[in-house]
Amino acid sequence: MSPRPDVSEERKTQILAAATKVFTERGFADARMDDIVSEAGLSKGALYWYFDSKDAIIISILDQIFDYETGHVRELLEREDSAKLKLEVFIETMVKDLEKMKPLMPIFFDFWSLSVRKKTINQAIKKYYQSFLDLIEPIIEDGIEQGEFRPVDVKETAVAIGAMYEGTILFYVYFPELIDFENQFRSNLELLLEGLYIKA
Repeated sequence: MSPRPDVSEERKTQILAAATKVFTERGFADARMDDIVSEAGLSKGALYWYFDSKDAIIISILDQIFDYETGHVRELLEREDSAKLKLEVFIETMVKDLEKMKPLMPIFFDFWSLSVRKKTINQAIKKYYQSFLDLIEPIIEDGIEQGEFRPVDVKETAVAIGAMYEGTILFYVYFPELIDFENQFRSNLELLLEGLYIKA
């Protein structure tokens, strides 16, 4: 008798896709585990076998999104390029990802508001921001060491880039007619690089 196939990852993916749809349509507060069960087409027992609460589902959704986002960006940044080019690649890649994730904007802001009150969700989002800083800081350090950038506080500069990225997303939520992600981030990056360059 052949062993039963392990479908745990497939089931988790099925549940997270269903939960993402439910959270996006209903919001976290109004979404129920029963709604996720119905959307996933699974039994309640199957759902609770993998996730014991909405919080656990949220953390898994965030991990899934953030791991993908930072993972393939990290691969691109491993190339032997100038710091300027690496920053450009970083921003361009993040913009492409952002365009794909526009439909998920409501769910992101729902989760961010929850992070103020829920420690576990706060930690999940904090982990993402730390990964963001961990990608940016070595680029800035390398630019300084190679004489491409003037000596700046590396962490403060990385935070400024993060704030630029997140702030642009926030502006898009309120003024979508004003924000073209690609053009806006390119303009932001040019301003940032102008401040980092060593003047001749």
